[in-house]
Formats: sequence, C-alpha cells, structure tokens
Amino acid sequence: MATTSGNSTITVNAKGTLDAHFNLLVDGKKIGEGTTGDTAKDFVFKTDIAENQGHKVQVQYDNDGIFHGTDRNLIVNEITINGKSVLPTADHVTYDKGALDGHDVADGQAGMWWNGALVVDADKSYFTADSVTAPTTPTPVPPVSEAPSTDPTPSVPQPTGPGFYVATNGNDSWSGKLAAPNADGTDGPFASLQKAQTAMRSSDIDTTYVRGGDYHLNNPVWLTGQDSGVTFTGYGNEKAVIHGGSQASVSFGVSGAQHVTIEGLTFTDGVANGHYVFADKANGLTFANNEVKGGGYGITVQNSTDSKVIGNQFESTGAEAIYVKAGSNSSVVSDNHVSHPNAAGRGDAGIWVLGSSDVQVTHNLVEHSPEKGIAVGSVQTDGSDASHRVTVAFNQVVDANLDSNDGGGIYLINRQQDLTGHVVVNNEVTGTTATNPTGQVASWGIYLDDWTSGATVKGNLVHGNIGGVFLHGGWNNSVTENIIADNSGAQIGLQQPVGWSGWKGHEMSGNDISGNVVDVSDGTAVHIFGPANVGNIHDNFYSHLNTSQDMFDVWPQVMAGGGKGNLGEWQAAGYDKGSTMVDPGFVNPGAHDYSLSSDSSVYAHGFDHIPTHDIGLIG
Repeated sequence: MATTSGNSTITVNAKGTLDAHFNLLVDGKKIGEGTTGDTAKDFVFKTDIAENQGHKVQVQYDNDGIFHGTDRNLIVNEITINGKSVLPTADHVTYDKGALDGHDVADGQAGMWWNGALVVDADKSYFTADSVTAPTTPTPVPPVSEAPSTDPTPSVPQPTGPGFYVATNGNDSWSGKLAAPNADGTDGPFASLQKAQTAMRSSDIDTTYVRGGDYHLNNPVWLTGQDSGVTFTGYGNEKAVIHGGSQASVSFGVSGAQHVTIEGLTFTDGVANGHYVFADKANGLTFANNEVKGGGYGITVQNSTDSKVIGNQFESTGAEAIYVKAGSNSSVVSDNHVSHPNAAGRGDAGIWVLGSSDVQVTHNLVEHSPEKGIAVGSVQTDGSDASHRVTVAFNQVVDANLDSNDGGGIYLINRQQDLTGHVVVNNEVTGTTATNPTGQVASWGIYLDDWTSGATVKGNLVHGNIGGVFLHGGWNNSVTENIIADNSGAQIGLQQPVGWSGWKGHEMSGNDISGNVVDVSDGTAVHIFGPANVGNIHDNFYSHLNTSQDMFDVWPQVMAGGGKGNLGEWQAAGYDKGSTMVDPGFVNPGAHDYSLSSDSSVYAHGFDHIPTHDIGLIG
C-alpha cells in the first residue's frame, strides 16, 4: 500500500522472490508497505515529515522463509528521499537483523536474506524546506448518517480511484458514484450490494466501496463470469457489517468469476450449516483483511487456483474458518487469526487444506480449537482428494484438540499412501490436549497420521502438549532440528499399524529422526509400536532425561529389560547412536519459553537457528 499525500516523498526500488513483503517506516512509525515481484519496481510513499531535522528511514522486511526449497528474499536496490538517492551499501545505512531494536546490527546491503530493517540515518539535508512540499488537506467526505461505524474493522486504504459506493443511507435509484448523498438528496450511493454488482457489470468501474453500517442480506450476492475482476471493499476504517440471512446459506458466492477481491468487511449472523464466502472455479480470489464471526464455514474455496486468504480475523465460526478444498492449487493462507473454530460442532480444524497442492499456510495464529488446529491431506484411499507439497510454516497453534481424543495441533493425513512432499517448518505448537487428557489418547503437537510420507518436519517448537511429534504408518519422513519439550506424554512417537482400516500397504521405513533437542522434564522420551525399525533415531540432544528410569518403550520387545528401558538399554538396542545429554540453554522454561539462548551448546553441533520472533502473525 503506497501513500498518496504528504510533504515528503520516499521511493523504494525493490524486487523479491515469493512475494517478499516490506513495511516503510520513518522514525519507527509505519507509513506504508509493499509486496515485491521478480522484477524491480518503484514503491512511492508520501508522508508529512518535520523539516530541517534528521530522521531514520527504515525498510522493514517481515516475511522471510523457505517454501518448497526456495528461499524468499528481498532485494533493495535504492532508496530515494526527496530526490536524493541512497544506496543500501552507503556508510549511513545499516541492517538491523530481526527485531528493530538496535541489536545484531550489520553494515547495509542490498540483499535482505533475513527479516530485519535497512535503516537510513538521513540527516536534515534530506528534509530541507526546499526539498519538501507543503502538506495538502484532502477534501473531507461527508459521513454516512446514523451509521454505527465507530468500531474499526481491519483497515483498507481510502478510495483513490473511481468506484461505486454502497451506504445505509443510499438509494438504488441513484448513480452510486457519490460516497454520500448530495445536499439536495437527488444523488448519492447505492443502498444494496446487488445494485452495485449490476452497475459494475455495465461500467468500466470495477470497485465498490461499502461504507460503515449494517447490511442485512435476504439473498446472497452471487458473482459469476460477468463479475470477473471486481472488488468489494470496506471504506477506510469504517466498519461495514454484512449480516447473513436466515434463508441464505451463503453471503458471497463466487462461481466462475476470476480475480475477485473481497476486503475490509465484517461478516456475522450466518447460519451454522452455511458459508460466509463460497468460491468455486474462482481462480485468483482474494479474501483479505475481513472480520468473520459465528455462522458456519468462514470461507470455502474449491477448484479455485491461486486464491489468497490473507490478514483476516475469524472468531467462533461454526465449522472450519478456512477450508481449501480440491482443485485450489497454489493458494496462500497467511496472517489470519483463527479463534474458537468449529464452535457449532461442525468441521474438523481451524484451517483445512484438502485435495489441493502447492498451498502455503504461513504466519497464522490458530487458537482454542476443539479439533485440529491446522490440517492438511487426504481422507480417501483412492487419491481423489490427495494433497502434495503443502508448506506449513511460521504458524502458531495454541490449545488445539480441546474436544477430541484423537488429533493434533498440526495434523497431516495421507490415505492415498504416496510421498507427499509436505513441509512443516518453523511453527510453534503448544497446549494440544484431549477431552480425557489422562486416558488412552492420540493427541500430538505435530501428528503425521495415516501413512503420511515424504514429509519434512524441521525447526519447529513443540512444547506443553500431551505428545510431541508422532509418525503413524508413513515412510521417508524427516524429523530434524526441532525443539520438543515438556510434553506430558512421549516426546516422539512412531506406530506402524493404522487402526482406521488395519495395517496394509507400504512398510513403515526410512524415517529419519535426528538432530532434535528433546527435553524430558515431563513425560517420556520415545514410544515405538512396531516393528522395531520404523525409524532411524540418532544424533539427538537430550536434556532433563533421567538415565536410570525407563523413558523409552518399544514393541516388539528389543531392549534387555523388555518393552521399556532406560537410555543405556535403549542405545544398546541400536537406537540413538551419536545422541548426547546436553543443557540446551532454554531462554526461560519456567515461563514456557523453550527458544534457545544465543550461546546454546547445540549450535556448535550444527543445529540451525529457529527464528522464533518470526513465528505467528506478521502484524
């Protein structure tokens, strides 16, 4: 989002991979943001800055990550401040890595390989009276009368181009081209979303701004192929509330329309068996910065490639908050806050990706879920809903599986029995529990269920759950360099038989579990339910492990003491070769902070740094 008014102009010339994103700040205050592409472009920002004094101009990169083996990076070629060019390698430019806190500061550079900020220490010569222009005061738009819009919804930019307007004091017989009624009451905004839809179909205008207030839908808004490219968006910080009707199972239906945007609206009062947004064959759909409360499904997309569900807030949806169904390949689900999903006892997860491949699920916060937090995979054995190469990264999952005895914070399933290529990296999962947490339950922080195979689980922080990481029937999985700590059951589990239909298919083998920090302050270390060679467990770092107690159990019995044994008996049976006991140097385990201190001993053994400050919501 570029800003369009102010006495100073700052231009950032940048490019990036995988939609690298940055915020532009001046003296720590955000004035705009940009999302880059493969080709360098100018991002122009205007803002009011005090003249004749120095300021710090900061380009803050905030979505670093690795997806399907590709490293996302931001390249800043040049920063221009009121016509004066600054290269990123100039003497007065620094790179503040991680948080913008003055720590871990290096010389400036064009390539931003980690989250952090390029900081230009611009002296007053950049902000002289001659170099800036007098600030302009935009012409105010009259408010919507009697519109209850004091509570802000996620902000979207004020209108900058032509559009139609809908307002609670509008009239469908008017032109819809004015944001508020004129003085003599002869023209103004529309009253209904459907009228705005009709107007966009017969006009070059493709954007409708919905002003603050309450809108009750007796019938859904259905967007078809005639509506491709249209946008329905809120109006700045005004809160436009879309109330679902008792007879309407869908608020917005998108069927055949391409590249539709729905942004900055609030949805409420939907029916428990319905969908606020249901999209089918709607490639390029964007659902961003909306607030969704109650109802049934928040948003469901199917057969809709390249969809984006970004920056939304979901509260107490009756079913899944976000449901990415079959055929929605290469979609992005990012920076969403999902709280109390499945509140009506419908659905099975906060976020479900079912039957779609190459999907990115990143930087979401999912909390208080009665079932799974984030779920990916297939439930059919014929491959009709198979998912492959889904990336689950930088998410925070808190308190999942509250009303279930079988599930996970991050849950993968693969009943078609092939190599998935899924990547689960740099997430934090905590508080995954069960209806009966002291009974015989299958509740795990990260749960690779029903033949999930060919998955990479790396750099995750899994703590305070019933179980840590579990592999069930799969092969060729890699579980490496995770922090698995303070889980009340087993920290690591592997099981060959799949109870869903009895064991059949590929033998569980080729699983590598190595280089993990495994803290056994609570629970046990490793649980295996046969055969004995279901995983190659080696070169891990154990802490708070009582070496004289039976912290390992294997069936069939391969340890000298039977089914259970201590560390010595476990290693004598061939497990955990090269593993050691260490003090990993947790930052503050008493406060459930199991991140590693900068001088942790495991770094000397090649353990990769987990960017814990990047986990969770981007904002």
